[in-house]
Amino acid sequence: MTTAAGARRVRLTSTGGPEVLRVEAVPVPEPGPGQVLITMEAAGVAFHDVTTRRGLTPGALPEVQGFDVVGHVMRVGAGVAEFTPGQRVGALVGDGGYATHVLAPAARTVPLPEGPPAAQLDALVLNYLTAWQMVHRVARPAPGDAVLVLGAAGGVGSALTQIARAAGVAVYGTSSPGRRGRVEAGGAIWVADQASVPVPVAATFDPVGGPSLVRSRRATKPSGVVVSYGFSFATGAGHSRAGAMARTVGALLRAKLTPGPRVVVHTVARAVDGDPAGFRADVAALVERLVAGVIEPEVVTLPLEQAAEAHRRLENREVEGKLVLVP
Repeated sequence: MTTAAGARRVRLTSTGGPEVLRVEAVPVPEPGPGQVLITMEAAGVAFHDVTTRRGLTPGALPEVQGFDVVGHVMRVGAGVAEFTPGQRVGALVGDGGYATHVLAPAARTVPLPEGPPAAQLDALVLNYLTAWQMVHRVARPAPGDAVLVLGAAGGVGSALTQIARAAGVAVYGTSSPGRRGRVEAGGAIWVADQASVPVPVAATFDPVGGPSLVRSRRATKPSGVVVSYGFSFATGAGHSRAGAMARTVGALLRAKLTPGPRVVVHTVARAVDGDPAGFRADVAALVERLVAGVIEPEVVTLPLEQAAEAHRRLENREVEGKLVLVP
């Protein structure tokens, strides 16, 4: 590895509160075969990062968090021919994004234009990509259908609303009462919860998971689908990782064993790994709509050194839209 002045990362030292995130200077890594080294312009912070930091996510604790980044290629590893130094790209790295220099798999990297702000492009790479896939590849509601978006004021929720509305689909959206105005400004019909939806919907998008899936199925047509893409119920409820996972698995099993709408668990990383060409086509479609003004990500930026503050705000539900760290 070589050393570069100002190279730094935010290390996750242990499970715990936001204070376990520590900024440190590091050498700049060299890309291995099939990898791209990116100088970070923007790195997304997701609620999944909060649950991981608190020890509620399955798997080993990553040294550095950060699932999505936007920046410029600094170097490429052996076997990488589709990207060149200086090119602007986005990447789904899985972890490692909270850093000024990020290694990314070339298969999870996508070319991006120079014009739009990096933070908005970063919102496309994860939040809007997730929403796009759930609407157009999983649920596939027809124009004139209605869908329910839980947490419609959040980063993925607001993206779901914009993408569904652009497809001619009516949207009901939940949020806290204090965020009702934001949900309605985004074009959704505000409802307090799943039980408040006046008609069964074609699809419900549920980031809460666990016990919430039962309520989401009740709000959805028997022929419809509940798309589960998170388990935020585990935070603030005092569950251990094992307890949260048991409730998640139990909820999914009940959905399979009882009549009603099907439940599909959507994981963007699995979708991208299974279809890298589709991933790049989806991001290209989103960039086209961003440039045309059809979608407009709302982003909040903080310096990389304030990653702990970013986690605190996200955990306390103080963020509207996409939260992004910048160098």
